[in-house]
Amino acid sequence: MRTRARATQGSFPGLTRRRFLSCVAAGAAGMAWLAERTPPAFAQRRVFGARFGVVVSATTVIAIGDKFFCDEANKRSGGALQIQFFPDGQIGGSRDLLEGVQLGTVQFAEVSTANITPFLADTMVFDLPYVFTSQPQLLKFLDGPIGSERLAIERFGTIKMRGLAWYDTGTRKIYNSRKPIQTPDDLKGMKIRVEENPVRVASLNAMGAQATPMSFTEVYGALQQKVVDGAENSEQTYMANKHNEVAPYFSFTDHFITPNCIVVATSFFDSLPKELQELLIQVGKDAAAYERKLWAESGSKLLSEMKAAGVKVNDADKKAFQATVGKVHEEYSRKVSKEWWDTVIKAATA
Repeated sequence: MRTRARATQGSFPGLTRRRFLSCVAAGAAGMAWLAERTPPAFAQRRVFGARFGVVVSATTVIAIGDKFFCDEANKRSGGALQIQFFPDGQIGGSRDLLEGVQLGTVQFAEVSTANITPFLADTMVFDLPYVFTSQPQLLKFLDGPIGSERLAIERFGTIKMRGLAWYDTGTRKIYNSRKPIQTPDDLKGMKIRVEENPVRVASLNAMGAQATPMSFTEVYGALQQKVVDGAENSEQTYMANKHNEVAPYFSFTDHFITPNCIVVATSFFDSLPKELQELLIQVGKDAAAYERKLWAESGSKLLSEMKAAGVKVNDADKKAFQATVGKVHEEYSRKVSKEWWDTVIKAATA
């Protein structure tokens, strides 16, 4: 024992037991300091795991934008954020996802505002047909202080979520397995799938259809089995989810211009350090810009791809469809404050 003690002392000249223990303690503290500051920019004590759900196929422009959001947030945080991405309705339909966000069991979701309306009446104005008739007009409104602060933060906050990105999802058209739709008369007797939203139901009924609310994840099978005759959505979503295989008639009614939104649970967002909150806000803006760019690029070539795939495309009489929905506007405008309705209509008609 003495020999070992002398050998140890001989290896560290002048090192007493007290100094040795002090050095060990200092080294341990130094390692803890480093661990707490990895990555240096965020000084995280722990990793923040999260789930991000969306109902559409991973190949859609929308889902590609969502994947960009997750990848960039994970990368820019140096691993402090670890967001898992679940497309194709893997962790639930739109309503399931939003309920999960409210409960905190799902941290992020990306949905149409039509899916948010049952939780928050304010977004109903985007569900109504032919309110906004220009996509740039709508996006300008959403990117401004009313859309990005009053709606996405203040009003969404009342339902335990926060908006991080507004997506361009084009205009919605009607497609079906039976015939071209040119006027409202052509819709009579046809069951058309709509989102689970009373405004969508009332709108398609007013246009002459038998509106059938249904989760998006069920649409392909319902079309294939003739449970419904058709549905309505953008051409990007229609083709990416192969609905052309079971509904080859596609009619440009352009009846809804409704945005999609990435939302985060406020319970999760508020638990993050300020620097990670700011990172998510910036990544949301970048994801929106990326998705809008992809959407514009895909739209320019999609029509020829649809025709090549055998889709029978036609222009509908939009004025005839607009004439059918006046009472729907009148009824549902009463369900939001007059001030909010007037604010939106002013922006839509500017």
